[in-house]
Amino acid sequence: MGLETGYFISFMTLHQLRVFLTVAKLGSFTEAARALHVVQPSVSAMVQELENELEIELFQRFGNKFRLTTVGEVVLRDAQEIVSLADGLKDKVDEVRGLKKGRLRVGGSSTAAASFLPGAAQSFKKKYSGIDVILTIHRSNVLEKKLLEGDLDLAILGWPSRYSMLASEPYREEEIVVIAPPNHPLTKKRSVPLELLSKEPLVIQERGSNIRDGVEKSFAEKRLPFMPVLEVDIQFGGRDTMKNAVANGIGIGFLFKSLVVADIEAGRLKVLKVPELHLKRTLYITVHRGRQSSSLVHAFIDFLKSHQGIPR
Repeated sequence: MGLETGYFISFMTLHQLRVFLTVAKLGSFTEAARALHVVQPSVSAMVQELENELEIELFQRFGNKFRLTTVGEVVLRDAQEIVSLADGLKDKVDEVRGLKKGRLRVGGSSTAAASFLPGAAQSFKKKYSGIDVILTIHRSNVLEKKLLEGDLDLAILGWPSRYSMLASEPYREEEIVVIAPPNHPLTKKRSVPLELLSKEPLVIQERGSNIRDGVEKSFAEKRLPFMPVLEVDIQFGGRDTMKNAVANGIGIGFLFKSLVVADIEAGRLKVLKVPELHLKRTLYITVHRGRQSSSLVHAFIDFLKSHQGIPR
């Protein structure tokens, strides 16, 4: 760490650091007080004490918001690590108790959340009834930020994190399939050339999504036109919108196989075989390095890897 941990923590409390981190995250003393369920003067006093002890200015005011100073950014990184290590210490105590009590905050990208994470979390809760599992569903870049800020203990991301404070390991692969309504003429073909697919109306995720990027790149490599008739935000109910649009004949769609298994079995959708499309996505289990020693985090990771309810 940039500051000597032993010296840094000797003259301040974890509570002060948590208050500081909350203000830094929200950019407002009033909002921080609301989030911490205390009065605003108490938050101001805590930050002022921290500034006096460090003999520095942590925040600068810009309009109605407060931003970290340059030295405040340095303190932020160390404070995040210290708080994360302290939280990890609590989990070690839980290990001695046999995982009988505790709280686990888990994040998942929209794909992971829809296909298996809620079921896995519920099964883990049944096995360890004293553990509260709190799920957060969001985009991978948002989950990374929450991991760095200590708001999550573990997350399933759509890519390996590039942040040095986060450790990622490959977890499982998700296959991307091409879906069509069961009565579509292309479902009668053994294989569908990409050129033929490019002439069909397409239902696709919004720009910036992994599936959209992969499909669009495949079309571009073959110099084929890529003109969607419907773009869907996959995060907030978008997967159902996409499946309904395809089932109703609006266009051909692209989704992770795990999200359409039930629809295929029910005869609502069919998968087209497109040999020129070999699209897969690897999901990564990601934790803050300060939380790697947490027995609760380890228990959940081991459970994920062995959980029979997760399709592989």
